[in-house]
Amino acid sequence: MSKSVFKRLCRRISRSKRYSTLPAVKIGRLGTSVEHQSNGVGSDILDFIKFWFTEGNKTGCRFIIVDAYNNERTINFYLKNGFSFLLESDASEKTRLMFFDLMTI
Repeated sequence: MSKSVFKRLCRRISRSKRYSTLPAVKIGRLGTSVEHQSNGVGSDILDFIKFWFTEGNKTGCRFIIVDAYNNERTINFYLKNGFSFLLESDASEKTRLMFFDLMTI
């Protein structure tokens, strides 16, 4: 993670609770087969991941991060599931860096 990305994430945390690093989990690839798309399977997987990383705070992770393919369908999927853009500078790139703050659960 670059320094500027790290600083943007830090701004979302009150100054008194900031760390020198932020614990996060990165989703490498998330996809469903064509016959199961638009049936809520992907959202169910994200809900499970959110639950897993918040229930009992097993890992101490604060964020879920994903490099989402920069197409309307994929971006809308992550927005619908509560993710936000971290940068505006990657709007024309192949992927967009998005994050979900687990403290919102």
